Amino acid sequence: MSQEPREDSVEQLFQIVQGLLADERARGHNLEAKTSTVAGFTGAILALTAGLGRDLSRLDLGSTGDTVFRGFFLLAVLALATSALIAVLGVLRPQERLGIKRSQLRQFSEFPLISQPPVEIQGRMIATLVEAFDSERAVNDRKAKLTHYAAVVLGIGLLGVTGEAVTVALAAPG
Repeated sequence: MSQEPREDSVEQLFQIVQGLLADERARGHNLEAKTSTVAGFTGAILALTAGLGRDLSRLDLGSTGDTVFRGFFLLAVLALATSALIAVLGVLRPQERLGIKRSQLRQFSEFPLISQPPVEIQGRMIATLVEAFDSERAVNDRKAKLTHYAAVVLGIGLLGVTGEAVTVALAAPG
């Protein structure tokens, strides 16, 4: 069995790695889109909760109702703010990407690279793309985990808002 790389095999592997990297980058974009939705929804609910909470806290809900309302209000505001911070600072902030370095790109027009057989050039690019894939996967796995946390904390915030609404409905006079 020959130890020389086969041009058709290297070409196929090169295409596979390019496809995997493109899929991973698309995964990252999808996570950012989902997280943007979570952040926007969270911000809107937080703004409404804070604005209405001030007005609703003036209602006389009785001593128990006032205490329960304030507890749910505090839970909602803290959870919603935490969800927004996780989304914005953890996922939506600019992330460093690993790709082809400028120094590698400059070598494309220089010897000895321009005198190398295509199979060797593609082999070197496969190594570079695999490194970029590993980096993208690590970043995306972290984004996925943080998006999950942001969604869970958003859910807690929504439970707080629901608790506020139920407390007002049950304890408000009239």
